[in-house]
Amino acid sequence: MGAAPKTGLGVRIIPSWLKLDAIIAAVAIGMVLYHFAGVFYLFVEPWEHQNIHLAFAFVLVFLAAIQKSKKRWPLLLLLVVLSLMATGYIGIFYHAIENRLGFPTTADVIIGIILLLICLEGTRRAFGYILPALVLIYIAYAFWGHLFPEPFATIYYPFDKIIGRLAVLQGIYGMVLGISANYIFLFILFGAVLQLSGAIGFFTQIGRLVGRRLRSGPAMAAIVTSALVGTSSGSVSANIILTGSFTIPLMKKVGYKPHQAAAIEATASTGGQIMPPVMGATAFIMSGITGIAYIAICAAAAIPAILYFLSAGLYTHLQAARLGVSYLREEVDIRELLLTAPLFLVPLLVLIVLMATGYTPMFAVTWALFPLIALSLIRRKTRPSLREWVQGLTRGAITAAEIGVVCALIGAIVATTSMTGLGIKLPAAMAAWSGGILPVGLVITAVISIILGCGVTVAATYILVAIMAAPALIAMGLTVLQAHLFAFYFAVISFVTPPVALGSLFAARIADTKFFPTAVESVKVALAGFIVPFLMILCPVLILQPQPPVSAATGLISVLVILTALQIVVCNYYITGINPLERAIFLAVAAVLIVHLAMGSYVLFAVGVAVFALLTFVQLRKRRLSALESGRLLGT
Repeated sequence: MGAAPKTGLGVRIIPSWLKLDAIIAAVAIGMVLYHFAGVFYLFVEPWEHQNIHLAFAFVLVFLAAIQKSKKRWPLLLLLVVLSLMATGYIGIFYHAIENRLGFPTTADVIIGIILLLICLEGTRRAFGYILPALVLIYIAYAFWGHLFPEPFATIYYPFDKIIGRLAVLQGIYGMVLGISANYIFLFILFGAVLQLSGAIGFFTQIGRLVGRRLRSGPAMAAIVTSALVGTSSGSVSANIILTGSFTIPLMKKVGYKPHQAAAIEATASTGGQIMPPVMGATAFIMSGITGIAYIAICAAAAIPAILYFLSAGLYTHLQAARLGVSYLREEVDIRELLLTAPLFLVPLLVLIVLMATGYTPMFAVTWALFPLIALSLIRRKTRPSLREWVQGLTRGAITAAEIGVVCALIGAIVATTSMTGLGIKLPAAMAAWSGGILPVGLVITAVISIILGCGVTVAATYILVAIMAAPALIAMGLTVLQAHLFAFYFAVISFVTPPVALGSLFAARIADTKFFPTAVESVKVALAGFIVPFLMILCPVLILQPQPPVSAATGLISVLVILTALQIVVCNYYITGINPLERAIFLAVAAVLIVHLAMGSYVLFAVGVAVFALLTFVQLRKRRLSALESGRLLGT
């Protein structure tokens, strides 16, 4: 085997004996088979399951990192060995550690430090520096919080007690890692198999069918396709790559500006995170934190998600008319559409029915895989080869492994919040900052979510805000579901909000356009993402919470008019072009109806709707007169 060969520059590379692709594939398939079998057979105790899941995740993350950074393979291979050593120690000595919980030995502390460092490095390699930096701030607070002035002073904890709470059977091995091991991995596997099966072809054909008769056809195809992909995908970037690779070039071809095409795709793919049933895997974490059933969270999130996509679709339609976008009559293969439809609809139906009848998400998604795999094997066109199966499952396992490492690290934040009392102090501080005024508290929460979401995963941002702000919002009068969905929405929308806006960044690269104009335009397309969370508070029926029938009906009408009016203002176009006075009146209509939702004044409701109807009539008349004038000019 000898020494590792060197390049012409004398840089050490991976030795030939290290068959990396085969090793990664073997570990990934092993992880898939273990989790799949674990649904039907209880091999180990819950803590052992988390530990095995974490061991697989560490190994996959660092082996994948070797593929990307071959020059540093010895260091990364050392991290693989250390991760196996640390998780192996936990697995072997678990019961002894449990018996002395709170009184860790020197070996326990060393293993805890190794686990923390490995989690930090694994997260940094998968998602960048921001989340590890936040975790280090939390850990520093645990160590030196006793030096802070009131109200943020903490109890002094010795070094070994802190490490024990953060990493040895607590913290890292907390609720969040359990959610990753039990739910998130299997749903990401479901998404990977869905991609392998050829269901993306169904999404594409549906998008073309919806957009066939509309001027905004390719853009509407992006909206619909991204929404459908979002029902099973847990990743904004994966959604953008899958759908944007064909929708963005088509949008540019028919007349959308490059930054607009990128913004539409970024917004639509980001919306996949709020589209049930997967919701970027955060729905499972929300269920664990709140105690609300997962299926109830999915049901509550459905109407807001539809409103988000309707608003984005309205933007594409108004911009198409304003820009004079040309029609693109893409061919729709109806036969192919009907043949591929079962690949998506049957597994999704199985998933929803099983969860609705009380089965766990873990059980439901596993059984949904059986018809998906069987249907994909029927036709030659959708039948993956053995190589494609291995590659697809490996990609899915690596994605799930990266999320697993992040979940473990987030567990350290949760433990720090608990042991330092931050879980009580932060909500109290927020209540003081807001003066106990709910609208102010909501704005503060929204800003915190967007700031924390800069470059951080949705799950991590949601957990941080759920700890920091949600309890304060509940104390101000919101229901648990309202508070947590509010925090979740703004964690998601950070993907298209400058200055970071990772979703806009990915889409801008595909569109070959500048990032910042794309991010700014994304905010316009995603307008509903900033408004709907507030409307969920003002109109609880949106999340299926009870309201009197008249209030619910007027509320739903108000919400639709508000979103429509605001998109008209943003696009500066309705049935035809609008002048500054009309634009101001549309904005006033939205404001009046928001006040109606807040105060319950039906007079304001009647005024707002009547003025909107009047403006619609004026716009229709302007277009008719413009058409008559054009006809006279052509006649002369």
